Order: sequence, then structure tokens, then C-alpha cells
Amino acid sequence: MKMKARAVIFDTDGTLVDTLRRFYEVFAELLHRCCGKIIEWDEFLRGYVEDTLDDVVVKLTRADGVALHSFWLEFLRMYRNGNAKSRPIAGAPETIRRLKEMGVPVAVITSCIVPAEKLREELESFGIRGADVIVTGLDLIDELEGKHHFSKEGIFRLAVERLGVEAEDCVIVGDYWNDITDGKKVGAKTVAVLTGLMRRELLERYGPDAIIGSVGEIFEIVDFR
Repeated sequence: MKMKARAVIFDTDGTLVDTLRRFYEVFAELLHRCCGKIIEWDEFLRGYVEDTLDDVVVKLTRADGVALHSFWLEFLRMYRNGNAKSRPIAGAPETIRRLKEMGVPVAVITSCIVPAEKLREELESFGIRGADVIVTGLDLIDELEGKHHFSKEGIFRLAVERLGVEAEDCVIVGDYWNDITDGKKVGAKTVAVLTGLMRRELLERYGPDAIIGSVGEIFEIVDFR
């Protein structure tokens, strides 16, 4: 049986836009700036897929918890300064278009510390148009600085508020574990996608309501009433 929802909240990177190469370039640049170390693509990709990039940063920079937090906050500030080799996830523009034709409210979020309009411009450059609400880490900068650097709980709560619906009537779609955990904290349904390269068995540990290959499959598991 399909789950029911009135609105949808999409994560950006790995969900709507393939920015893996950008992630590598920003991560490598910041790592080199911090300690003069070079990380090759294969080592980066292994850490990305296994979700062990924190360990890479600590090993190479000898960062403590505070320094690690600062590293990732700077990463989030740098991340949207370019769109190197980025491209829309297959089916993402069409999915947003179909949702809008159905009258479904759509929000797009990111932890990146960037003005919402800059993110909207980037999305539109990839043909992803029609988001009713865009929320970024800049909107919740105090939370990001004071809590976990990838915290999305406040971002999701603000997106729900701006959509004007109840959290229980929203489905959150993302590629990373915190999309699931923080989505559950706000009371929304959660759907994980595999386009961000996080392994299915890792995603399953966090108990999403469903796991799909990519955003285009959302209509197979959600009944937008």
C-alpha cells in the first residue's frame, strides 16, 4: 500500500543534483588548505560511500571535535561557490514538474550556507523549477553552528512551516542518513534514495519508510492526496 502525503520536501545534493565531483573538489581543496595534504579520488570515494570522511579529516589534520565541526562548516560555506561537473539527477526536473502539475506543494532544502535565491538559480540552471519553498543552512545558521554541522531538523521544521502543512502530511526525500533521522524527528514520512551512493544496508539502519532508486520513483510509493 502506498503511503499518503500532501507535500514533499527534497534534499538537494545527491537527491536532485549530482554534485559528487563538486563534493570532492571542495573537500580536497579545504583539506589541502588545512594541512597541505592531497586526497586522491579513489580514497575520497571510498570514504564518501562508507561515510567515513570524518575519519579521513581527523587522521590527516589531527582535528578534535571542535576543529572537525569548523572544517565542515567551512565546507558548507564553500560548497555552492561553483557547479563544477554538476548535473541534475535523471528524472529530477520531470518529477518536480509533475508534482506541480498535480498541485503538490514542494520544498527543496540544503545544509549548505547559501542564500535561498542562489540555490534556486542553480536548480533552475539544471531545469529544476517550481519549488514553492527553499530553505538553506543560512536560514538556520545558529543551529548549524551550535549543533551538528549537518543538522537538518530545524531546516525541515522551517520548510514544513513555510509549506503550510502538518509535518505528518509531508514526505521527506533524501540520500543521506540525517535526512531520515531528522525527518523522523519532525514527524514526517521519510524516503531514502540511492543516487547519493550511500549503501542500502547503511540507509536501512535508520529505518526510512521506503528506499527507492531515485526521485522519479516517488509516485510508485506515495499517494499525493
